[in-house]
Amino acid sequence: MLLRPLAMRTQTKIRLGNDYDGGYVVPSLALNCDALISIGVGPDVSFDFALAQRDAQIIQFDHTVEEPPVNHSSFRFFKKGWGPHSEGEFLSLQDIDAQLEGNPLHKLLKFDIEGAEYDIFSEITPDHLRSYEIICCELHDFSRLTDETFFLKVKHLLECLSHFHVPIHLHANNYANFILVEGVPMPEVIELSYLRRDLDSFDGYCKDPIPGPLDRPNHPFKADFCMTPF
Repeated sequence: MLLRPLAMRTQTKIRLGNDYDGGYVVPSLALNCDALISIGVGPDVSFDFALAQRDAQIIQFDHTVEEPPVNHSSFRFFKKGWGPHSEGEFLSLQDIDAQLEGNPLHKLLKFDIEGAEYDIFSEITPDHLRSYEIICCELHDFSRLTDETFFLKVKHLLECLSHFHVPIHLHANNYANFILVEGVPMPEVIELSYLRRDLDSFDGYCKDPIPGPLDRPNHPFKADFCMTPF
């Protein structure tokens, strides 16, 4: 089960960012974050802002907007997207990471790139992700899982994310739909948070309900999706 969250023995969960879309539930270790790579800025940077207020350097990338909707002295914004390679308006993860200043010890990666993640991960290996203590992301287009080529891309992405890291939180984004894939109900878009394996030990699958006590519906005027049977 590449998606099912595991229970952390020592870490607790906290919520950073908006009460609705833009906030993420992450391990409490995120409070030690000294550098955030934030890919996909869009209209909300509340998660970035929360870490900037704790003196983390925030390096933001988005080729679809001119600037962040809110600024902070710790933000450095690049009008560049994330691509499999560095060319044109896109940078590889290696070149994105090179924009960090100094030698941060507690790096966090956050990405929400509207479905482009699968082609990008065709060029990503677990070693590219190993330096990040925490990864949080939004994954899209699960309605396409019946397509074998797409399924293999999703599988590769999840295997990369789960090699050195463990999923510790799962939430469905209720802006998208709940769908049936081969008769199995699932959300079309999910949010996942990961913790690097060496930073905690794990007590089997997490027994928290989905949504949990820290979750909020992304769309504040629609009911959240229940995934507790998952």
